Amino acid sequence: MASVSAALALLCGSVTGAGASTNGAVTGAAGVAKAIARIERFSRYRQSDWGYDVLDQNSGKVLVAQNAQKMFDPGSTMKLYAVSAALSRYGSSYRFRTPVYREGTVADGTLSGNLVLVGSGDLTFGLREEPGGKLYYENLPKLDHSYANTDLPGAVEPPGDPLSVFNQLAAKVRASGITRVIGNVVIDDRLFTAFDGFPDGLISPIWVNENLIDLLVWPDAVGKPASIKWRPMTASYVVDNRTRTVGAKEQTMLDVVEPTPGKLVVTGQIAAGSRPVLRVWEIADPSAFARTAFIEALGRAGVTVTAPATGPNPEALLPPRGSYRDADMIGQHISDQFSQYVKLIMKVSYNRGADLMTCLAAVKLGSSDCEAGLLAEVKTATGLGVSSTSVFPFDGAGSNDQDRTTPAAVATFLRRVVKTSYGKTLFRSLPILGRDGTLADVESKSPAAAHAQVKTGNRVVETAAGQIIVLGNSLAGYAQTKGGKRVVFMVAVGNVPIRTPASFLAITTDQARMVVTIQQDL
Repeated sequence: MASVSAALALLCGSVTGAGASTNGAVTGAAGVAKAIARIERFSRYRQSDWGYDVLDQNSGKVLVAQNAQKMFDPGSTMKLYAVSAALSRYGSSYRFRTPVYREGTVADGTLSGNLVLVGSGDLTFGLREEPGGKLYYENLPKLDHSYANTDLPGAVEPPGDPLSVFNQLAAKVRASGITRVIGNVVIDDRLFTAFDGFPDGLISPIWVNENLIDLLVWPDAVGKPASIKWRPMTASYVVDNRTRTVGAKEQTMLDVVEPTPGKLVVTGQIAAGSRPVLRVWEIADPSAFARTAFIEALGRAGVTVTAPATGPNPEALLPPRGSYRDADMIGQHISDQFSQYVKLIMKVSYNRGADLMTCLAAVKLGSSDCEAGLLAEVKTATGLGVSSTSVFPFDGAGSNDQDRTTPAAVATFLRRVVKTSYGKTLFRSLPILGRDGTLADVESKSPAAAHAQVKTGNRVVETAAGQIIVLGNSLAGYAQTKGGKRVVFMVAVGNVPIRTPASFLAITTDQARMVVTIQQDL
């Protein structure tokens, strides 16, 4: 959107659009520009910068634009680049395959050797799987569990058993005739090097419950400890409940810490009569956690493992890369199609999922270094005609506040990517205005509802002094206009001071109104 000041005449960028009609009424693109400018003049934006670009999807003609070549911190709209980098290299129909191999000999049901589970980068690993080859995702006001520790309410556990795939694979081991393992269980996590350099946490080749411990807390009688149900339950973690239930009018404040490895302490208070509150904790060592979970599943299936269930993953026992034999594969989990993962990531704006896409793109470049995937993002964008000087990714999720791109770059990317072999998958993955994902309850009664598919993005930070500023907020996507046009667009704003986290929502509301204007008036 535009660079805003108190008066429209002082905007840094120019506004392009159609002229007025012969009877003096502003129509078409000029009407859109005027409606957007009216929002830009709101007092909350007097210190802010705006930019936007709206293109005809078929011809590429600029319909209306302002500061389209200016850089913005776009937040999660950067996921468009990361997801496309992976999607273009794997394809919409790709499926993750996570196999289990045996090493050594089997005699009288005893394996003298190791079992090896090979991580494939499967984000959900059985969680969220629904009939018909679909993955479940949340729609606002429900929030994905990865957002449980934010100030936003409504986070829920995704459906499914986080340990179901381990149980299935363990059953296959037992069905193969193995009842005892005199050796060890090892997780092969060499697909890429686990990376903790992106802002949203550790990215690894193996995922269990999306590498989160879910802790669901609900109140008891006033003065009593709250109740806590947590998953996935393995010997890797114990939970120490130090919470209390307070009066119904008091504030709920809950915190989780890990003072010693494997011990989670939940502290704070929850209001009596309130709904359950979800908190999450990131699993520190996914490979060790997965190993423990698999050994315990083997035990439930009737397979005894002589090695201890807990402890580090014994990666030194892994065989040389590429040495696995098909004859030694006992079983494998085959995921839903890649298109479903893209939809999950984009509908809920799943940060670590987008970072995983960057890591997987790096693998396709022949690298085990996740940061190499950032090169794949740039290559994907420039391959679609975006200038390399208008897209600067520092992570996959758009959570690094150094990330920069321009409205023109995003609009150009969206217009051209839809013509690729994977473009329809990307298009279908975007939240539908007023209908699903992060936009399910935004403009749901508007005439534009269901006529725009839009990726949301925001970056909000707080200083040590308690000041809050929106570094960037953006909406980008596609619309079928009332006038019969197919358009692509990005609207972005930067540097908006706000008083409370809740007041941030007004910015997305303002931008959604701009999208409605684009859809209704072009």
